[in-house]
Amino acid sequence: MRYPFEHRIKVRSHDLDSFGHVNNAVYLNYLEEARCEYLEQRGLSFNSFHEWEAFAFVVGSEIRYKSPAKYGDVLNIRGAFSSMRRASFTMDYEIYNETQKRMCALASMSFGFVDRHEKIIPIPEEFREKMQGMSE
Repeated sequence: MRYPFEHRIKVRSHDLDSFGHVNNAVYLNYLEEARCEYLEQRGLSFNSFHEWEAFAFVVGSEIRYKSPAKYGDVLNIRGAFSSMRRASFTMDYEIYNETQKRMCALASMSFGFVDRHEKIIPIPEEFREKMQGMSE
């Protein structure tokens, strides 16, 4: 898969579990940080969603852990839109440990759009336009 965006994160001490590895739940935070950075690169922010009165929410996530990351490791999070439907989209990610030169995790997250009344709505056209060509 071709990943059109990437974001690097250095593992911090507060990301670790009692075994000295990045806690499994922290990987979701890493994915969110990378996704937010990417949206900003495309000229979007959380304010955009408020302006559209359209909010993306996570409907599912899957992470397949391949190898642990430890304090100080530099992780490169690469991602792509793997599908975009009328009211939902899916993003696929790989988290590569640049320090240890090995794959850390593979992930997929699905999102839906709702309005302020939590009614399912189509993906906003501006979001769709800014994300065009960002899949494999």
